[in-house]
Amino acid sequence: MTLEQILKNYHGQKLNEQEVSYYQKWAMEYFHNDEHVTDPYISMTIDLNITQVRENYELHYQHEHGASFQGFMIWCLARALKSQWTFSSRNIGGEWYRFDNLPIFTPIAVGGDLRFKDVVLEDTSSMSWKEFASYYRAAVDDTDQQLEILPQDVWALCPFIGNLPNLDFSALNLHRNRIKTGRPMFYFGKRRNNNGVLSVPLSISFDHANSDPYVLDKLINTLNEYLTEVPKNKLN
Repeated sequence: MTLEQILKNYHGQKLNEQEVSYYQKWAMEYFHNDEHVTDPYISMTIDLNITQVRENYELHYQHEHGASFQGFMIWCLARALKSQWTFSSRNIGGEWYRFDNLPIFTPIAVGGDLRFKDVVLEDTSSMSWKEFASYYRAAVDDTDQQLEILPQDVWALCPFIGNLPNLDFSALNLHRNRIKTGRPMFYFGKRRNNNGVLSVPLSISFDHANSDPYVLDKLINTLNEYLTEVPKNKLN
């Protein structure tokens, strides 16, 4: 796919330097310079408290057709990523671009010979929960199981949100694509119930060229806000 097609399909434009701080300009150049840094990614795993999240989901969200708790968390994470523009910036051919509607890549475990199938969620940036719940369910249930359904130059741009519901990990490091694009990668693990406190490990890998612990903290705070948000039509 050509750069022009990528920008058109996924609502991208060249990054406005006026939006970028002095530090960000330095980081975007420094951490993608192979002479200085061999791997610009930082990985960490946090323990996400989802006690109130589960209550909120059951009260206000699970009634929608196709709803699933995992789908709800992906929807909220996708919205949080969009709210923090640095997580929507990508490096293509040495230039930085900002996108408003990148596909979300989420591998689904199916077992058997295939092991996993690729699920690509398109045009989700403006979807309501009702729309996303139905769309996500249809994508997960689709029997057309394939791998590598996107060309590599597009796949390398997609936010990666995986789920390993049977693995109770305390840390998880993901392999990186050779193409340094700046995309973030996430993996949810096995949910835990410790004396009534629900939690889930969330592995996060981010490119230090376009993100850092400071903006990651803002992202997690925004994610928690969305996860516990009461729909406006439910407010008195």
